[in-house]
Amino acid sequence: MTSSTLERMRRLQGLRPQKGTPELTYTPIDDAGDPLPPQREPVRGRLEELLPGAEVTNAAGRCYVVTTATPLNELRGDDRLASALAASPTVLAPFHPNFRLEPDASFADAVFVDTETTGLGTGAGVYAFMVGVGTFEHVDGSVNRELSMVKDEVVASRPTPCAPSHFVVRQFFMRHPGEEAALLAAVAEVVGARRLAVTFNGRGFDLPLLRARYRQNRVLLPLALRSVELFEEGRPHLDLLLPARRLWRRRLQSCRLINLERQILGLTRTEDDVPGALIPQMYIDYLRTQQAGEMRRVFYHNREDIVSMVALGERLVRAFATSFEQIDGLYAEELLSLAACHVQSGEIALAERALACAADVAEADRLRAEIFARWSMLLKQQERYAEAAELWQRWLTSIGGADATPFIELAKYHEWRTRDLEQAEMWAAWGVHTVESAPAHQRLPGQLADLRRRLTRIQRKRRNA
Repeated sequence: MTSSTLERMRRLQGLRPQKGTPELTYTPIDDAGDPLPPQREPVRGRLEELLPGAEVTNAAGRCYVVTTATPLNELRGDDRLASALAASPTVLAPFHPNFRLEPDASFADAVFVDTETTGLGTGAGVYAFMVGVGTFEHVDGSVNRELSMVKDEVVASRPTPCAPSHFVVRQFFMRHPGEEAALLAAVAEVVGARRLAVTFNGRGFDLPLLRARYRQNRVLLPLALRSVELFEEGRPHLDLLLPARRLWRRRLQSCRLINLERQILGLTRTEDDVPGALIPQMYIDYLRTQQAGEMRRVFYHNREDIVSMVALGERLVRAFATSFEQIDGLYAEELLSLAACHVQSGEIALAERALACAADVAEADRLRAEIFARWSMLLKQQERYAEAAELWQRWLTSIGGADATPFIELAKYHEWRTRDLEQAEMWAAWGVHTVESAPAHQRLPGQLADLRRRLTRIQRKRRNA
């Protein structure tokens, strides 16, 4: 045996677990970062047995659809699904003009869209093997209460004069890649009569992918179904991720949909749910084995995503529409975020109300200091200096610490606005004392030097007066 062969064997021996060496273990986690329950033995069975649905036949071929109806009086978090019908998505238009929301936009005319795919990106090799679409509809006598399945004879979903009674989710599924064109044609038929697309991260992923898939299948689709106008850029599209981040990012570590379900809606999915990262492999396994046990979990995951969009959409509209007469359980961080949104949209009065409410409910000194800083800056920008001075005094008398911002601002106000040098000297000297008394690591850079220069100048002015 050569020396090189012996060396390779020694290296391989070193890779084997040694006695007394603990083996590394990995705990699978879900999309929110929490440990998953122990893996169960997968249920075996064919798709049609485990997920009763219907085969859709159209000019492009065949695909499979599972249709579920949820009564509007069902709770999703603290509110019923029907609450969304009273919420106007147009409330979000001033904050997100790129959504192209129409003045009469309504969730009743919307289609909620979520895809499950074979990978990330919009390349030619990435398929949307499942497209779930949710719509508000009037359903009469065709709901199986046990399974909550709508027995569709006609797949197309169109708004009707009757008041909606259910939120209906249709999950179009391709049992093999040859059914993709039929799936896209079926989705186009459902979406065609709707006026607003609602997604969660759809601007960055779902709709660009669907546009790419329609282009890839163009020659296989009927002329009228080669694209979906509502999915094109520039059409009314409410992507809930963007306003959700603006409202909840300060308070929550993550604005992923499953985390918003838990933190905002108070929902926890059952163990039937599956992390999104595992879904592509589950579909590949299904294609290989035709066993649909794990695909049941993918259908559950997709359906929960869509129904949760309804509740989150209503929550977002309610938050952005509030006049802050009653803050309706909003946290200080959310009120601060709303204030920033109203400043950006030019609604200064609403921004001030939001900041006032935030100051009342904030508990942490650091957060309250930030609220006072933004509020006083807003007043300064409007040249309402006397009101700002009252706010700086409220700030320094209610919040401890080494931040000398209110002392600096009060010294500036009296030096340059009221010309009361005695008051200006008092606030500057008090600020110097406050910062010097604080531990060095708590001081904000530059504040002590600023106060000392300011105090010296004010004292010189007083001597020369």
